[in-house]
Amino acid sequence: MISQIAVITDNKGWIEMWVLAASLFFIAKTCLIWRHRHTTLLNLDTLSFIFLWPGFDLVAWNRATLTSSTSLGARGLANLVGGAGLTWGLARCVADPFYATWVAMIGFVIAMHGGLFTLLAAYWRSRGRDVAPLMHCPAAATSVTEFWGKRWNTAFRDLAHGLIFKRLLHRGYTAPVAVFIVFLASGIVHELVITVPARGGYGGPTLYFILQPLCMWMERSCPFKKNGFVWRIRALVFLIAPLPLAFPAAFVERVMRPFFTFIQALP
Repeated sequence: MISQIAVITDNKGWIEMWVLAASLFFIAKTCLIWRHRHTTLLNLDTLSFIFLWPGFDLVAWNRATLTSSTSLGARGLANLVGGAGLTWGLARCVADPFYATWVAMIGFVIAMHGGLFTLLAAYWRSRGRDVAPLMHCPAAATSVTEFWGKRWNTAFRDLAHGLIFKRLLHRGYTAPVAVFIVFLASGIVHELVITVPARGGYGGPTLYFILQPLCMWMERSCPFKKNGFVWRIRALVFLIAPLPLAFPAAFVERVMRPFFTFIQALP
């Protein structure tokens, strides 16, 4: 217990990360509710959407569904167990602390986004809400465009599409420019929750997200067939190779390693 208190006192970066992430999340939810203020009442349903659902598709939330959630719940449970196994199991078997932290990070994302949030989607669908899981098998993406547009964290996609992309189009910006601005905004948000708590690696997340629309434009301009195994590998290379920019070493060592030490995932 004393050692855990020391970790909290000496390594405040991960606490700052979670506080910033939660603050940005609820600010975004507030902006969304304000945007729909003429059609949305501040009642128990709206409060459940704000505090008990990580998605940002308010229209889908208010739309009824009768679709079974059994298979969705099974997928969420499998991801939760698998991600927890990586975080609290395999990560401890990796000798190098830096790479052990990376394993724990990957497992945590799988457990949280693919597991817990998918279980939440299954629960709300069982309650009649037409919500969808935030992750749609990201590893199966055949292009960078498909990855960001349909498979990875659709909550941010829904938020950015409504609050940024559509407004830019309405103001006369072209679609490519609007997409670039959306990714630039994503980079700035990630700077706040990654490099600011880490006190280092500044500019890396922004550069990573600036590279993504460039990769998307390259894909669209390519005259060859855009599916199959080769394109899937190509997409994964574009997405994974620059990841050290998005999650710089300072963040891994100063923020995530103390966090995983605190939750007993790493020794």
